[in-house]
Amino acid sequence: MKILYRLLLTYGALIILAFIAGALLALAWDRFERAPWYQIGLLGLAGSAIGAFGLRFAVAQAQAMSEPLQRIALAAKTIAEGEFDVRVEASKLVEANIMASNFNAMAAALKTYKSTSIDRLLAEQRRNDVVLGSIDDGLIIVDEQARIERLNPIAARQLGTTQELAIGRTLDELLGGERFNQRIIDDIASQSLSQDDEPDLVIGEGVMERRLALALTPFTDESRPGLVLLLRDVTEEREQEKLKTDFVLRASHELRTPVSGLRMAMDLLAERTPFAPNTREADLFETVHTETRRLGDLVTDLLDVSRLSHADTPLKLETVQLSRLAEEAHARFEPMAMERRLRISSAVADGLPDLQLDPGQFSRVLDNLIGNAIRHTPPGGDVGITVVAGSDAIRIEVRDSGEGLTRRQLARIFDPFVQFGRNTGGAGLGLTLSREIVERHGGKIDVASQRGQGARFTVSLPWPSEVVAG
Repeated sequence: MKILYRLLLTYGALIILAFIAGALLALAWDRFERAPWYQIGLLGLAGSAIGAFGLRFAVAQAQAMSEPLQRIALAAKTIAEGEFDVRVEASKLVEANIMASNFNAMAAALKTYKSTSIDRLLAEQRRNDVVLGSIDDGLIIVDEQARIERLNPIAARQLGTTQELAIGRTLDELLGGERFNQRIIDDIASQSLSQDDEPDLVIGEGVMERRLALALTPFTDESRPGLVLLLRDVTEEREQEKLKTDFVLRASHELRTPVSGLRMAMDLLAERTPFAPNTREADLFETVHTETRRLGDLVTDLLDVSRLSHADTPLKLETVQLSRLAEEAHARFEPMAMERRLRISSAVADGLPDLQLDPGQFSRVLDNLIGNAIRHTPPGGDVGITVVAGSDAIRIEVRDSGEGLTRRQLARIFDPFVQFGRNTGGAGLGLTLSREIVERHGGKIDVASQRGQGARFTVSLPWPSEVVAG
């Protein structure tokens, strides 16, 4: 039956009941004088019976119309909870039957779509797992809170964990320390692309030690951002580099004697066999003489690196005023800066304490830093030397307005035989020597730079113990 017919039936029944009630009231009023209490009681009983019947009839009709809608609402709630295997039974209302039929068709279509989508997603996930498992490098996907969402089996083995234990945790929780979380969050927030620019990640100790090169690349999909971290095992590469470095350093010991003899012979030859100026012979002799001196300087640098790294040569410590060393370095390089049309300045704080330094070695550090700054700064640029007293250390800063360094270059800037930039020179040992000298003095050297924005090298030396104690 249609809802309209039920409403008309209910309305007609109520009219009939009202007519019967009016007739009974008229009859009771006509006989009121002969039997008033009897008629009033009869009227009350009849009215109560008619009212109860009308109420029951109205409630039954309302239930008949609302029950199918309630069943549809309950089925809709079940579908909303993710259960599509639900059906709505037929009822006596034509409209409710049409709605139930359409609802059942919709539920069946949703069930089919869900089944198809799940199969497609499972197939895609299996495909992705196969692809990730076939990659030789470790791959980790993290969310904007630096928590691991996915990683391939290679990455799990590299980190010494399992996929089940790693998912949902951060790299800092897995590895200990506070190296990655904030860096990952900052990179995701800024969406700045990075390359293989992180220092190696060291896993394990002794013979089990492995070195992993890192590359972090943030991304943003349709829902939320994240970051892909690629791990590449470079243990063998680093060992080969170490072997190469050790070979070169050891070979320098063998080269020192013949190179020193060659330099002495060239100096004696220059004194006893003068060549006529502006001749081919003079030019050739000057070239050989210059290259021999460069070869001798290279061997000396190699030996110094070897000795300093193995602590074979003790430092010749003296009480030194750091301000004096900085001013002398400024004076040494001012002609070179003027020749290259650069502005060089120095600022030294007052009241600096005297330090126990090897003046010769530490002057070498300043010369390397200032020389690099001048060499990598274009004409019209600035080079600055600053000596300040911090709360925890005394700092010497050498800054320039040159080409700057990328993160990848920063990670290897102190490695031996490494040179970056267009204006390279020497053997790439100056910064390596500088780091060794500074660390032998109990300090540390850092660099901060961005591509195209210059560089700032900072040497931090501890306060003298007697000054700290005082």
